Amino acid sequence: MAQKGGPTVNQVRDTTEAVRRRGTLSKGDQREAQILDATRKLLTKKPMAKLTVDDITGATGISRTSFYFYFPSKQAVLARLMEDVSDRYAETHVWLPSTGPQRELLHAQLTGAAEVWHDNSTILVCSLEGFDSSYPPLKEFILSIQTRFTSALAAKIDRDRAAGLAPEGIDSATLATLVTLMRDGRLSQLSAAPKAETTSGIDDLTEAILRLIYGRLD
Repeated sequence: MAQKGGPTVNQVRDTTEAVRRRGTLSKGDQREAQILDATRKLLTKKPMAKLTVDDITGATGISRTSFYFYFPSKQAVLARLMEDVSDRYAETHVWLPSTGPQRELLHAQLTGAAEVWHDNSTILVCSLEGFDSSYPPLKEFILSIQTRFTSALAAKIDRDRAAGLAPEGIDSATLATLVTLMRDGRLSQLSAAPKAETTSGIDDLTEAILRLIYGRLD
């Protein structure tokens, strides 16, 4: 259990933002970064469900008391790792603001997303598995990053339908959810695939998404 008075996920995030603005790391900031880095590395060896606070403290050489000073739980550490990855993921969304199919932009967006998955698959897979939904802050954060894409995609579908660039059909929110599930599932599979397979997989995923939204394209 986390010690009473430990920082919340939001407080940890606010502290990190202040550090970024300062451009320097205090001893405490360095300790926090060590916890995040150690957890990221440990996730390449065992899943989050089996990872313990003792594993993290052992890898960083700090006490459990020190750990709980920076994070209330291992779930809070995962939330911070997911937030960093989510920000990088959002930067790949070059297709969502566009008008019409824009195949090249979609392909570029998926290529960028595949790179994020390749570098962070052990973290992102936790969001697909709904890891430890009993921890409200993490559950809410995972939901927020999942809905950020689907909401933006549904808005694009609505815009393109209104402009006569996409056919009417399945409710836009439902269609966006289906596209998201397909995209995330395929990117998860491709995260450890050879480069040639990844390239081919992105080509196929681009085609599948365009056909779902716009129908057959000449």
